[in-house]
Amino acid sequence: MKSFFINDLLPEGFKVLLPEQAHKEESISRSILDLFFHNGYLLVKTPMIEYEDNLSQNTLKSLHNQSFLLMEPETKKILVLRSDITPQVAKLASTKLKHYPRPIRFAYSGEVIRNSKNRYKSERQFKQIGVELIGGPQDASMGEILNLAISALSQINIKDITIDFSLPSIFRLVDKNLNLKTNKNIKKALENKDPGVINNKKHEYINGLILMAGTVEEAYKIYKKFKYPNKIDFLLKNFFKLIAVIKKYNKNLSITVDMTEGNSFLEYYNFGFKIYNKENAKHIAVGGDYKSNNNEIGLGMTFLISQLLTCTKFKRKEKVYVPYKTDLSKIKFKKSIIIIKELYGNKNKLIEAKKQNCDYILNKNGKLKKII
Repeated sequence: MKSFFINDLLPEGFKVLLPEQAHKEESISRSILDLFFHNGYLLVKTPMIEYEDNLSQNTLKSLHNQSFLLMEPETKKILVLRSDITPQVAKLASTKLKHYPRPIRFAYSGEVIRNSKNRYKSERQFKQIGVELIGGPQDASMGEILNLAISALSQINIKDITIDFSLPSIFRLVDKNLNLKTNKNIKKALENKDPGVINNKKHEYINGLILMAGTVEEAYKIYKKFKYPNKIDFLLKNFFKLIAVIKKYNKNLSITVDMTEGNSFLEYYNFGFKIYNKENAKHIAVGGDYKSNNNEIGLGMTFLISQLLTCTKFKRKEKVYVPYKTDLSKIKFKKSIIIIKELYGNKNKLIEAKKQNCDYILNKNGKLKKII
């Protein structure tokens, strides 16, 4: 008989999760989703494939270039394999669910596939779990999203985190005002984060922006030392007001900032953030604000589940080996117990229980006997 399972080679960036890791991923996912549901977020499920059209390109545009493209044989239309769920949810809010009262809260969970390696890892298929809050005031929405993130991570014993903010809106304003393609001196200073390159007093504020990298407290001190163009100053003032609100309810939260970071892999509207696990410097979540197709401001956050897998440890659950044809109708086990039922009647129970890594054998009296 011909074997169909000889070659198990996968394309680069794709992988199989074996039972232990798959179970861990599912446990993390359920824990996070249950918290979202408890806080009023409505679960939506979006399609893996959509037609290529203008609507799908309006929100967080930069992701469109990371999508796998297919052709539908019958219509010859181009199909897009989703590379991120946020644009789909934002489009849903402005179309099929535009009649829902605002603010509207969505939760989602699903696989995404990208045609380029993720800058944080080499994977191209990974699971996203996230929330989108659309149509609410920015400060209150941001506070709710971050509190959700902190609570969700705390539930899986990740408590020592840093939130790193960037303001891509400022980078875009500088680019628009100074045309960085032709103004190579300033472009070089921003790329290398070198304030010593700029000597022109007219552009001295660029040095202030470059120096605003580090803790948010130090960044605010730098902000007070420089004079900025009106639009940039407006964005900076709003940002520090937002941080003050966040700090009010999370006094010990570590917050850092990089004002000149303009190359976040998601094209946010005013600001973006990344959440890091301090214990291993893993980047475990990403979020920010964006404009939906009907110009509503949305704010979202996505957990990178593959990163969380390496940051969390779960207590091993005990296993009980149940002998062949044992009646379990009157026996109650703790919810934390895993039951392994014997399927063959003529096997050595102790040997089979050890093969299955069981901790106990259920005896004839319905009692648990410890395996030594």
